[in-house]
Amino acid sequence: MMGKNKLVRAFKTNGKYVWDIYNPAWPSKAFNSFFINHLHELEYISDEHMSLRRLLIAITKRCPLKCEHCSEGATLYNQDVLSYDDIISRIDPFIKKNVGQLVYSGGEPLSRFEDLVKLITRYNNKCDQWIYTSAYGLTIEKAKLLKKAGLNGAAISLDHHIEEEHNQFRGNQKSYYWVLEGIKNLQEVGIFVAINICPTKEYIDSNSVEIFISLAQELDVPIVNILEPRGVGNYQDKDVELEIKHKESLERISKKYNFNPAFFDSPTVIYPAAYRKMMPCGGGKSYLFLDYDGNLYPCPFCKAKMTLPTSDTELCEAE
Repeated sequence: MMGKNKLVRAFKTNGKYVWDIYNPAWPSKAFNSFFINHLHELEYISDEHMSLRRLLIAITKRCPLKCEHCSEGATLYNQDVLSYDDIISRIDPFIKKNVGQLVYSGGEPLSRFEDLVKLITRYNNKCDQWIYTSAYGLTIEKAKLLKKAGLNGAAISLDHHIEEEHNQFRGNQKSYYWVLEGIKNLQEVGIFVAINICPTKEYIDSNSVEIFISLAQELDVPIVNILEPRGVGNYQDKDVELEIKHKESLERISKKYNFNPAFFDSPTVIYPAAYRKMMPCGGGKSYLFLDYDGNLYPCPFCKAKMTLPTSDTELCEAE
């Protein structure tokens, strides 16, 4: 995917090595499962050997924010219908098939904190576990509980380097404060932290992305993950998707920070969309999305329902 380029940095955390948020730390059981599953994707042997690398799980519809770009805007704030037992009954078959990574989202996964901790504890040391979060309300006490449960990493959403702009985007005047608090508290207890940003066309045009990366460096956050805005949820039918010039700009920035030794002390800048030219989307094959109602989809943006596995060897198939 990267051609002849080589990353200039990796990160050592809790005795393991990390280079991005999409691959489990090495050495670990999760790393082995993840890449064994990847090899079986590349060279098919049998259905018995096929499994997912990653499962994304929306555990709640609750959220304290009203984000401009929320992909689940139509269903937020509704009552959760799945109990903790319902959720684990859907995750357990993937664990039996040695899924490499679980990623908890929502809504805001911290809004269902007790069940989140129980889930992480249940699957501790069985796979890599992350949360995608706004960090809203992520106190030091909660960070300690997440660490004790076995959380491997957290990707915290931050959408602007200016506090007022981020708060307006997130629909909450305390959002930026909690991003900084969440980063600090997770770092204090030893949980690996990355930042997710979903930049608008205007943000890219204003040459603000590298200012954002500098902020991440000041916060001692090792990875910035760039997501593309998509025309779903609150962005449905809006002209938000990036143009070629924006994508090329983000790709240049990513390569600059990842492969140029002069920027060794800067964060790694992940821009997954840049690699779609070399590899197809892995939704439905490498990873799946389990929503808060128990429905299974190829990814959070593709709403083609899929079926859950009903045995240890059955593959997930599209309806």
